[in-house]
Amino acid sequence: MGITQSLITEQEPPIPPNSKGWFQIIVALSLYLAIFFVGYHYTEPGGEKWWVATLAVIACHIFLSIVVINERQLGAMFVLGHAIRDLKSGPHFAFWPLCYVRRETKNIIQIEIGVLTEAEKAKATTLVSSESIYLLEDPFYVNWGDINSAKGVTDEEKDRFKDNPYGRPMVTATHLTVRFEIWSLTGLIKKAGSLSDAVELIQKVATSTLITYAGKSFVGRALSDMGTLDDDLKLAIEEFVADPHSRSFKSNPNRSWGVNIRKTQITRLGTAKRISEAQADQGKTIYNAQAERIKTEELAIGQAKATELKANADQIRLTKEGIGRAEAEKLLLLARKGGLEELAKIAKTTEGQLVLQLEALERGLQSGKAIIIPMELSKIVGALGNKLAS
Repeated sequence: MGITQSLITEQEPPIPPNSKGWFQIIVALSLYLAIFFVGYHYTEPGGEKWWVATLAVIACHIFLSIVVINERQLGAMFVLGHAIRDLKSGPHFAFWPLCYVRRETKNIIQIEIGVLTEAEKAKATTLVSSESIYLLEDPFYVNWGDINSAKGVTDEEKDRFKDNPYGRPMVTATHLTVRFEIWSLTGLIKKAGSLSDAVELIQKVATSTLITYAGKSFVGRALSDMGTLDDDLKLAIEEFVADPHSRSFKSNPNRSWGVNIRKTQITRLGTAKRISEAQADQGKTIYNAQAERIKTEELAIGQAKATELKANADQIRLTKEGIGRAEAEKLLLLARKGGLEELAKIAKTTEGQLVLQLEALERGLQSGKAIIIPMELSKIVGALGNKLAS
């Protein structure tokens, strides 16, 4: 389809012959002759030569009415604001001021849609003054579907793009190139208004067509069959402008915009760098998430281990303290018991009684008090000794 279409579109559609140009010239000549004869009639021998004045007026009007269209242009003749016929390169007569001519380029018109690379920008700077280049550098982002939402997905595509980034939803910074030429300026003006308006409308058709396609497809399919996508995009624009080889033109030639779509191409889908960046970002995100999860798990495990160790340590400490305290109390009890037994032994002797009495007085003096027992010390000591002995 692509090769056949390109060969067909190389033939420039012929401009139909139009007799209105000759009619305009005949009318103008008749008017000029009438003016000349009026001037000649009012010229008297030895008087004002009005015929010379009428010739000067006719010459000025012819000068104002002659329009030259160069070899790289085509034109449209307007009478009282209405386009009446197309003009080829060369001189043409437009009866001033009732008629005028509009010109446009005959060259291939190229529309660049989307952000350009640095190399493309450098190349475009040499063409920016050309009337055939339209640089539409607004970012053109396309939202692509995934393999699960795409229509007509085959088993081969499912196997091929399984776990593949090209089969997932994606946003691409796409760049389009559309090339066309004007073969009927009157048709373009009647349907679009002007060349700049036509460029804007063609841009909208191209972008909306691709966006609609992307919503029903995915990046992997587009990359694997870019030629078919270019042909489908070209066909959609041809039908919109009623290209001479489109079905809409054949059904109704009056719908034609007077343009011939030469080529439509997706020059850059904008996936390679963006996919790698997306994969890198995705990997980085996954890595950070896993690192955070591992960090959280390790922190929780560490805290739990620390709590367990602390609990074990407290248990061991309490156990040891309990054992030590029990052991100490046992030893203290034994010591006290041994001490009381020894004390009982001492209290049975006269020397021991004296020593106990002196110790009791010494403790009373140390505490600032003197304890005076009004009974015989020997009786108390004897009673205490009998109690302990029992």
